[in-house]
Amino acid sequence: MLNNTIMKRISTMILVLATTVVAMGQNNWKDENLRYGMYLGPIKAGEAELITRNVTYNGEKAVQMDLIARTTSAAEKIFSLNDTLTTIVRPDDSSPVYFQKHCFEGDDIVREKVNFSKDSNGKCVAEMTKYYKDGHVREVTETSNTLVYDMVSVVGFARTIDTKDLKKGQRMNFKLVDACDILEESLIFQGWETLKISGRKYNCMMFKLVEPYEEKGKKKDREILNIYVCDDEARTIVQMDIKFKVGTAKAKIII
Repeated sequence: MLNNTIMKRISTMILVLATTVVAMGQNNWKDENLRYGMYLGPIKAGEAELITRNVTYNGEKAVQMDLIARTTSAAEKIFSLNDTLTTIVRPDDSSPVYFQKHCFEGDDIVREKVNFSKDSNGKCVAEMTKYYKDGHVREVTETSNTLVYDMVSVVGFARTIDTKDLKKGQRMNFKLVDACDILEESLIFQGWETLKISGRKYNCMMFKLVEPYEEKGKKKDREILNIYVCDDEARTIVQMDIKFKVGTAKAKIII
């Protein structure tokens, strides 16, 4: 069985790929259902369904995305997950107003929710709640001068980056809620690469998603994903790669 950190990265890969098409039309969201797959070596490791609906939330127009991600039976001996994530975002800028996560990852059961708002000074407020298996509830409220994203709404951030002036190695920093913490994450532009998927060529921008950390007083980056974003109008994410000790996981878009 893989450890929880690896399983969380795999589920992140599935949900990022699943939200890629939905995020492209921030002012023209359509109700739709999408399905995607992910492979760990030759094994079809997981599949995901994303249901997108235009809704009304607290009297305002909003978009709700429900993501259901699960491992296939062939992958159960290696790792297991059954995740349901719900995010509600503002349709004009993809900024989140509510996020909920209910996951079974190996032996771990995760239930979390976040309410996003702004205070009187315009700062972002994230009210985070985590429910534990033993009945304990942890509640934390954090305030940030910059926008805070959840695991799904961050895709909108990644796909609205102005790339015309990007230089190789340039970092774009953002904040991400995780459990009852706010993490500092970074996207690093790696340059351009041409990929061939199912006989079709894609001219792609390559980004590396990393978590900065310190070790013995030195700043380092923990690599999470390599993301390939096509230079089409939709900024379609066509492939993501992540390396584990047990092999390499790849997720590829099917259009």
